Amino acid sequence: GGVKGMVLSERNSDRLTTALCRMRGAALKFGQLLSIQDEHVIPKDSPLRQVIDRVREEAEQMPVEQLRPTLIAALGRDWRSKFAEFDEEPMAAASIGQVHRALAHDGMELAVKIQYPGVADSIDSDIATLGTFVGPFA
Repeated sequence: GGVKGMVLSERNSDRLTTALCRMRGAALKFGQLLSIQDEHVIPKDSPLRQVIDRVREEAEQMPVEQLRPTLIAALGRDWRSKFAEFDEEPMAAASIGQVHRALAHDGMELAVKIQYPGVADSIDSDIATLGTFVGPFA
């Protein structure tokens, strides 16, 4: 109950998870780092544990409308010609980018890492936003 129950309610846990997953960069990395702490640091039955475990699993993917211009900027307009196959659905998404499966022209399987556009610039903003969550408890 009380403030702890209000802060870590199911609704607020969902909001925090969603916010961390959308922020990418430093905020998402912070959530992911918390998720690997053992249960002495963050108990298994803690609502916070549930949030950070979800953050580790639910990083948002870059939409295709953003992916294609990012690939064009990095590899040129003919980026598709550099691969025999390229899967636009990422096999993994993380704090600063995502990984796509591709096939080289010689048949070699590739994992293509793509950094989210603007992620480096967003770190300061992410840290400030995290401060709004942590501030009242500091």
